[in-house]
Amino acid sequence: MTHVGDCPVVERVGWIALRYPDRVAVVGSDKVLRYGELWDRVNAWRKRCLSLGLPPGSLVAVQSGDGCGLPAAFLGARAAGLVPLLLDSGLPRGRTAAVQAAARPAAVLVADTEAIELTGEPDPPVLPPEAGYVVFSSGTQGVPKGIVGQAAGLLAFVDWEIGELDVHPGTRVAMLTSPAFDVVYRDLLLALCSGGELHVADRHVRFAPSAVLAWLAEREIEVLHAVPSLSARWLEAAGQVVNSVRHTLFAGEPLYGRHVRRWRQAVPDTRVVNLYGPAETTLARFYHHVPDDCGDGLQPVGRPLPGGAVDLVPVGPAGTHGDVRRVEIATPDGSLGYLPGTCSPDDLARLRREDGVTRFQTQDRGLLTADGDLVVAGRLDSNVKRRGIFVDIMRVEAVAAELPEVRAACCVQLESSSEIVLAVLGPDQVTAAGLRHRLRVLLGAEVPDRVVAVASLPLLPGGKADRRGVRELLNLEDAA
Repeated sequence: MTHVGDCPVVERVGWIALRYPDRVAVVGSDKVLRYGELWDRVNAWRKRCLSLGLPPGSLVAVQSGDGCGLPAAFLGARAAGLVPLLLDSGLPRGRTAAVQAAARPAAVLVADTEAIELTGEPDPPVLPPEAGYVVFSSGTQGVPKGIVGQAAGLLAFVDWEIGELDVHPGTRVAMLTSPAFDVVYRDLLLALCSGGELHVADRHVRFAPSAVLAWLAEREIEVLHAVPSLSARWLEAAGQVVNSVRHTLFAGEPLYGRHVRRWRQAVPDTRVVNLYGPAETTLARFYHHVPDDCGDGLQPVGRPLPGGAVDLVPVGPAGTHGDVRRVEIATPDGSLGYLPGTCSPDDLARLRREDGVTRFQTQDRGLLTADGDLVVAGRLDSNVKRRGIFVDIMRVEAVAAELPEVRAACCVQLESSSEIVLAVLGPDQVTAAGLRHRLRVLLGAEVPDRVVAVASLPLLPGGKADRRGVRELLNLEDAA
């Protein structure tokens, strides 16, 4: 077998391919690759990448859409000592072009056609040997930032998940995540680093919420990573029950017990895990097994993964809603920092890598339960000012999510009028307008100016609610 360098993920997959060459590795809509075939493709990509003559650590873009090409292209680039940035060809060109322009990769690998070409970038980034990938933040809270992920951190998380979920050769793992979102590595590497089967959903499934549950059942998926608001869309396809899923791992947004109960009605045999961790800390740093009797409310994110720690640091005096404390995370498996030129001085001050430990000051507010579990109760930057009074828009969302009629909620402040508008998925317009009276009792002065029913909530590539998209949607409705 060809030598593949020092990337721990590549070495793991290579060992599995040597031991199980005839096992199924990747399943697409029209193609199946066994581990031996996958490894041949990895080596072919490695040779093409080496032929470019780029220095080790060079940043390259890997563009992918449908098909089974992404795993081999990613692993081949890593085997050649390059650092991949995954791009999703199914997303709007403007976003993809903006990310590529900010990243300045030395080359572009097109996973689905196996094309590769230099970009001509005069000074592309060359990253340290520990770097394993670059991902851009979702942009939920502003301009996306380039995050330099650690190769060893990927494998550390995947090995924890393999042990925690009892994943073994042949386990079927779904890949429903956009390649542009870092959660894709949970899908991609959990399967391939355990000898499992990676089932890749094409865009006709990924971009059609009503098709997802049927696809999960057809493929007999056993492990699924999901975002709460996106999975709420999947549940709109009534009548479909999926009995194969053993583990559902939610992340990326607050998880409420009411959604867990709805999910278990459609996926009755699943265990549910709530994960938490910004992209700066590598995939996830906290986990909580959600019990059957979890109640309706906000679920904890639980305990740190091995080697990690959390501090809750006061950032101001206690206010209306209690003591405000910033969640600060320390982990040896976190990122190496931000890609130069993609972040502010304040961002740099909040993310440090020293003595083998990444320390990240999040923008999240947290508290510990009596049992020692972390609860993420909102964001420090979610307070907006309206008529001289601060309103926590994430608290508005949290309270609205407790109402039985509401399946998902996103609260925004409109720039044109400073109105605070709550967009809700589930009720009709008349019912939505009536919710405001109930919210006034629960929220007092923080009640939104309006509650608007929407047919669907705009989402970011990773499945989180897109606040900018919600503002644009509400502005269009107001203009109509």
